[in-house]
Amino acid sequence: MTERKLTFTALAGLLTAGLAGCASQDTASPPFSDGLPFRAEVEASGFATILSAPPASFDPVEPPPPAPRTAEQDAADAEFMRVGDYQNSVMYEVQTLAEQLRRDERGNFQTLHYDNEGELGVVFEFLRDGPATLRKYSKNPTFRGETVRWSQEELRAAADFMWETFREDRVLQSTGIATQVVTAQISVSEEEFRALVKRKGVTIPEPVELVFHAAPVVPLVNPPRPPAQDRAVPENVAPFLRIFPRHDRPAGALNAVNSRVTVVLKDGCFRAADRDDALVLFPFGANLFVDSNNYLAFGSGERPGYARVGEAVEFMGSIQEVTTPELVDPIHAACGPDKVIKVEGMQSAAASDSQRRVTDRANAMRRLQSAYGLDARQAMRALDWLDARGEANRRTTSDGILEPPITGAMVADSPPPPVMDPSECPPGSSLAGGLCRTPEGYLRPLPDWLVEFLEQDR
Repeated sequence: MTERKLTFTALAGLLTAGLAGCASQDTASPPFSDGLPFRAEVEASGFATILSAPPASFDPVEPPPPAPRTAEQDAADAEFMRVGDYQNSVMYEVQTLAEQLRRDERGNFQTLHYDNEGELGVVFEFLRDGPATLRKYSKNPTFRGETVRWSQEELRAAADFMWETFREDRVLQSTGIATQVVTAQISVSEEEFRALVKRKGVTIPEPVELVFHAAPVVPLVNPPRPPAQDRAVPENVAPFLRIFPRHDRPAGALNAVNSRVTVVLKDGCFRAADRDDALVLFPFGANLFVDSNNYLAFGSGERPGYARVGEAVEFMGSIQEVTTPELVDPIHAACGPDKVIKVEGMQSAAASDSQRRVTDRANAMRRLQSAYGLDARQAMRALDWLDARGEANRRTTSDGILEPPITGAMVADSPPPPVMDPSECPPGSSLAGGLCRTPEGYLRPLPDWLVEFLEQDR
């Protein structure tokens, strides 16, 4: 039997707003209908469904020009170059010596690290007689041997102990092995962690340094709650949701990749429409609110770039399946046994695209002026010309899908090929840092596309 749906928002108004896009003004807020405070359909079950929503109005902001370099930045760059020059000068010697020590001082030699503070040097770590042992193999005055207490195996074992002991409790954000120490970032309070250690009857290994300033500190037990008991859900929205599940821990290190997911609401459950309707786990700290045009949205207010339920969100990090029982069991109890994935952010993908276009174009304009000596009007015409050419040359895939165009900003930001021989530099330029530059600092020769543009721009 087909379920009956009660529509509480004029579909025509929704489509009109959707076609208007990010730059448009949203349609006027409709009156609340039968107590529903946001645009949605209500299923026969009494829970809400939102399958699409237009992005909220968003005005991208042109990025400011780069601030002038400071003396501190110049000094930091000079120090970076000093360290790099030293490391490059001893790199082969260090590699050769390390191989010999691993062979001849097996069980004694542990590891090495560069000392980049003050007098530059390389520190070789030994379990026994560090200074005397190193002197048998090297006379380099910048190399020094040190006697250390913990072997690398002991340090790795200490880190492994922390994960094996506390992985299921999900209280570790990360561990790291540095010189003679294992740091463990703890995501709960010191009081709760010490109590957990006592309950487990374990002793923290001596090389481990516990770090409790990982923010924000969260409760040890912090599972998803029913909407009526969830402070992240407005009171008048809660009756129409089955659950608004968030991760109970802050995100740790994320993969440096942008992902996007279209988040919809189906019969009171949040799902990823473009991920086989997988159930969604939101990031730690996510909230819901109803915006001024009666759309259910993510966040705590109408900040630029906020996303509405029913549109794509963009975030940094990979899309991963979640299987932790404490997190997925409440979701499955509310919404059924489907796969659960986590989204790491709630930024509107449409707003991000709009801002990215403005930012990329502004940066490309500045590059054309600083790298090739164009004036502002020339740079603008060059980008318009490149955009038109890219649009005209769009390709179609074997599946008949039109590929995105190569934009002017993409072409303008493409780096020139490096130059190795000064004789390759055209008259009026010289080799500097692997590129040919004029006395004013402009790159030469001009790229072929820029030559073509300038010829027709006369």
